[in-house]
Amino acid sequence: MYFSSVSSRLLLYDISSNWELKKSYGCYDGVMRDVSWSDDSKYILQVNAKGLVEILSAADHDIRSLQHIPLKDTWSASFHRDGHRNIAIGTKSGNVMIWDTKNKTITKTFPTPSQQSVVNFISYNAKNTSLAATTQNGDTIIYGLVSNIPVLTVKLSCSKSISAMKFHHESRSLLGLATDEGHVILRDITTNKDKVMFENVHASPVSDFAFSLINKDVMLSCGYDKIMHVYDVRLQNVVSTIRTPYTLTSLAINVDNQVALGTKNGLVLVYDLRDLTNPFKVLKGHEEEVRHVAFQPSRKKTMSTEVSLREETESNLTPHKMQSPVRTRTSDMFFIADTPPRSNNLEVSATGTENKADSFLVMMGLDKTNNDFDDDVNKTTEDRKSEKPEVRYCQLEAEKNISKISTPLNSRTAENFGFPSPIIGIPNGIPDDGRNSNLNLSNIKQSNFYTQGTNIDAKVMEELKDFIKLTLADVADDNRNYFLHIMMALTKQKLYLEKQLAGMNEQMQNLVHNQNALVETNRKLALEIDQLRARQNMF
Repeated sequence: MYFSSVSSRLLLYDISSNWELKKSYGCYDGVMRDVSWSDDSKYILQVNAKGLVEILSAADHDIRSLQHIPLKDTWSASFHRDGHRNIAIGTKSGNVMIWDTKNKTITKTFPTPSQQSVVNFISYNAKNTSLAATTQNGDTIIYGLVSNIPVLTVKLSCSKSISAMKFHHESRSLLGLATDEGHVILRDITTNKDKVMFENVHASPVSDFAFSLINKDVMLSCGYDKIMHVYDVRLQNVVSTIRTPYTLTSLAINVDNQVALGTKNGLVLVYDLRDLTNPFKVLKGHEEEVRHVAFQPSRKKTMSTEVSLREETESNLTPHKMQSPVRTRTSDMFFIADTPPRSNNLEVSATGTENKADSFLVMMGLDKTNNDFDDDVNKTTEDRKSEKPEVRYCQLEAEKNISKISTPLNSRTAENFGFPSPIIGIPNGIPDDGRNSNLNLSNIKQSNFYTQGTNIDAKVMEELKDFIKLTLADVADDNRNYFLHIMMALTKQKLYLEKQLAGMNEQMQNLVHNQNALVETNRKLALEIDQLRARQNMF
């Protein structure tokens, strides 16, 4: 695990090797603005003094530049909470957008606020449903990542200068804010009210704060007053304080309760949260102000399918995309149209020799001439065995759909199948000894049907069952995706109504304020009239 600190250069320390300095990287003039790790612990996001954003790799103690984000006037950046593909970008003109590191393009642009100002800080919330952007004028705009519109503007009555901002790593509605006046505030963005406010907890600007990764109720902050505080958010008090001889500029904490403090004179003080008497490590790699410090997150075992940026840079090859054996399957698509997915989206192609992979026999695994296609069906079937439809209604609808789209047994394709004849299977049936000359063509077909049926083993029947299960699962996935679309539309409508309600509340507050002002003006006028009457009576 690595520890990174940034000043005019980015330094990389190996914690497991007694905090040994492994790499120094820098190709820009001036003190860097920010450095952070991706949530999957693979990449580093660095913002230089001019605001240019760069993605770095720290594999094998070697820092390599993988990608520059070629956007103008960039000023702040933040990784998505899950992976490294989506990066939020804030600009000097107040714009906020999402950059796709795989396709190297902007995938989302949010509406520009009426009062344009530099975006100093930007942060995703814990569930990646909201994005907060703090501007230089003190406003923090909350964007909904579902509705893609500003849903809230956080304004602090105690300050208009925000020195640090970030979302809580577990609570998706808890936003942390620090000010130049020495305040630390935790705001609930659902109600737009302060959950906790530590007023004047620092005697000078708060430079940084962080939440404990072990206990969600523990928070730390540091400031230019050379003090670091440890808070209990639930009890709303300061539980511990340490004083240092240096001006503190940045703070970070890891899962081992190790706390790193960056200082104005280039040192990094490393404490153990269980013993804050003295730092157990002092790093002296920088000669200028340490602007930001960050620990590499613990690697998570996820099923992420994101392409490695390092591999993409080295190979420049387009990754091979696996195709579903059923070509008309739509379970991997997310429906955003207003119409639901149709139940007949699984189509059975007509039988023919030119397109064997689409035939009914091949789809059920009975045609052995296309082994590759058969293997894909078997693999997909094995994957689907572990999946269960979540709603009984989806199963019933899927069974109805299958009954509509299945090929009847008396078709040309199905004549190659064989099932036991009901006539021959009956013990009292009349055997054909050659004396009955009145047998028609249907009896001959039934005899052939039975002869071929005896050659089909249990494996073929199991494959047929698996195919039906696979089709049922696909239809259930389509229905579930349609329900998700409905939920998204309802969520957008809810956010829109909440925005309208917030606007109405603000108008009501303005009306009350104006009414109070009119009452006060009326009172002053009445007082002046009384004074004039008193003067007139005197003369």
